[in-house]
Amino acid sequence: MEKKITWNYSKDGFWELNWEGVSLFKAYAMAYHVDGRCIDTRNAVLEKEEKTQGEDGTVLLLTFYSENGLCLQEKLSISGDGVPEASCGLSAEDGSEVETRRLIPLVMQEGEGEHLKLWKHLWAKMLLVPYDNTMWLRYEAAPLRAGRKSYDLTVLFSEDSREGLLVGASDFEVWKNAIVCSAYDARTWNVECGVADEGSHDSMPHGSLRGTKVWSGRFCLLYGEDYRRLLEAYGDLLHEKRKPLQWKEKIPFGFNSWAGLAFRLNEENYQKTAAFLRDELSPAGYQNEGVTYANLDAGWSAIPEEHLPAIVRELHAKGQKAGIYDAPFAFFGENADEEIPGAPGHVYAEILLKDPSGKPLPRVDGAIPFDVTHPAWQQQMRWKLQRFVQWDFDYVKLDFMTHGGMEGCHYAADVRTGRQAIAQGYGLITDFLGEEKTGKPFFISLSIAPLFPNGYGHARRFSCDAFGIDEDVEYVLNAQTYAWWQNGRLYQYNDPDHICLLRSFIAERDSTEGEARARYTSAVIAGTVMMLSDDYENPAARERALRFAGNRKVNELAAKGVAFCPVEAAGSSASAVYTAIVGGKRYLALCHWRKEAEIVRAECRRAGLPANSKYRDLWSGAEFVVEEGGIVWKAEGCDAVILEEI
Repeated sequence: MEKKITWNYSKDGFWELNWEGVSLFKAYAMAYHVDGRCIDTRNAVLEKEEKTQGEDGTVLLLTFYSENGLCLQEKLSISGDGVPEASCGLSAEDGSEVETRRLIPLVMQEGEGEHLKLWKHLWAKMLLVPYDNTMWLRYEAAPLRAGRKSYDLTVLFSEDSREGLLVGASDFEVWKNAIVCSAYDARTWNVECGVADEGSHDSMPHGSLRGTKVWSGRFCLLYGEDYRRLLEAYGDLLHEKRKPLQWKEKIPFGFNSWAGLAFRLNEENYQKTAAFLRDELSPAGYQNEGVTYANLDAGWSAIPEEHLPAIVRELHAKGQKAGIYDAPFAFFGENADEEIPGAPGHVYAEILLKDPSGKPLPRVDGAIPFDVTHPAWQQQMRWKLQRFVQWDFDYVKLDFMTHGGMEGCHYAADVRTGRQAIAQGYGLITDFLGEEKTGKPFFISLSIAPLFPNGYGHARRFSCDAFGIDEDVEYVLNAQTYAWWQNGRLYQYNDPDHICLLRSFIAERDSTEGEARARYTSAVIAGTVMMLSDDYENPAARERALRFAGNRKVNELAAKGVAFCPVEAAGSSASAVYTAIVGGKRYLALCHWRKEAEIVRAECRRAGLPANSKYRDLWSGAEFVVEEGGIVWKAEGCDAVILEEI
């Protein structure tokens, strides 16, 4: 039976979304002209209310006029498959151009009559989604509080019942968006277009849009009994609007040089690592249909460029693939007057993103953003990508991608916002590396990238750097707890970062065996790109890799590309329990990252598990049965088990 979902204009500039007789919220709208004028539907005049209905759904269009000459239209639609959306458009009563950098299509608050009780529950949580993941940003689920902010989407939910209300942007090519708890009433949400602040690492205001009518982005709204299903449904909607880059080959298994070698990388240790993958790890079971990748990260310039084609040819001749690295949107150099490689006659100072006075923007995470609309940047980018293709690499990790979307004064006159700019930069890269131009599949992995706009990489790293000790395990699982739904929907793969099983270049100690098992498990359940990273000149690192990365059953599970779903939310931390159905069989991952021994318990009712199932740990072979309605595992420290139904 179809759900009865309606938008209704009530009075005094408010409307409400009614879902099966329950008012999910009431709302009004606001817009700000750059000249200081504002229109607020609560004190504007409703001039027209139009309702149309067709095969694609229904649309309610409300037109408001203000005494200051501004007009605001609120477009409230319900698609044919029952998805409500809202957007607003600013114009002038006399038909002249308007200019704005801030539109608020929804200011949401508790409805009237039979209404959604979540708005008043003190224990209700708001999911705080970071704009990106640079500098170890993380997801949080927190109570409503004045000023709390989530970028592009959020969900208000009850941890106990899982009932939830999701608000999420549908468009990402123009505006940066956020859902913000009002400073004047924490239980009021401002759903805003035009957010540029410390959370998006911007030092300049959001760019303005100009025209006879300027529209906000669209926001969809979903309500249901389980917030996890809402996040998945939202991902499905976005997948239909813009599908991720398709990777028809197998999930990459291999090595990335950064955690293990960093700037110690050189030609000799790279080739020896590739040989270790090929001659020892692959026969032990660490491969995907016989293929492994040997990937260079930052520091690959230590290898003479003239040697790279021969190295790649040798890898290919022995059945391996090769990856390389670039940070295309970020300037880490110190001398901006240096000539740009690949763009003769131009210097870096020309392509740095600047403020209105012509001064380069400040460094973020060590780098000044490039203006990706500048012809000299584009010339250099094509030159770099052409070399990667000519050298016959198969994979590129693109790092510090957030810099391409920062607000500033762009060379291209038609690019007025950071998101318009980054979409251009992404488009150049994906077009150049498309199979129709390269003649073969070329894997694109995005790192330190905004969550949106999506669809420009085969994989996106869903955390910042995470290596191999207990805190890295917890950090990766935080992303798994709140971003599992992005796998296969926004990007073909969530990338859980390179997997360090012994010791990263910055670690003060070796990982314990439990930490190694937990870190490998956190990657397996992500969905996933499997990239080891240790210094294999160390015999202990080779032994550790053979023992953990050589588990064929675990690797077969990882190669399926299924992201495990969290059983619980966990505030700013991570769920300890995750489930998946793979090939018709149930799997359960139990994770622990604390040093002390603890009992980890999966309640069958909460996890959706039958009460009489039996499981076998893919790591140890130990069998687990349901005891008093749950699966119990005693963790002696940081560790993990992956249980397969038997």
